[in-house]
Amino acid sequence: MKLKNFREVMMFGRVLSAGLVVAGYAFLGVWVSDWLVSEGWPVLAGLCAVPVVAGFGMWQGWLFLTKGRKE
Repeated sequence: MKLKNFREVMMFGRVLSAGLVVAGYAFLGVWVSDWLVSEGWPVLAGLCAVPVVAGFGMWQGWLFLTKGRKE
C-alpha cells in the first residue's frame, strides 16, 4: 500500500514539474515575441512565436511525463 502511495506522489510531482516546464516555455514565447517586434520583425512573426515556443514546451513536457514510464 505504501509503495502505491509513493508512486502516486512521484507522479504528481512529475505532472507538476511538467506544468512548470510548459509555463516557462510560454513565458519564453512571450519574451521572444516582444524581442522580435522590438528588433523590427513583422508583428505576425511575433504573434507566431508564442504558440510555436509554447508548443515546443508542451512537447518537452509530454516527453518528460512519458519517459521512463513502466506499467
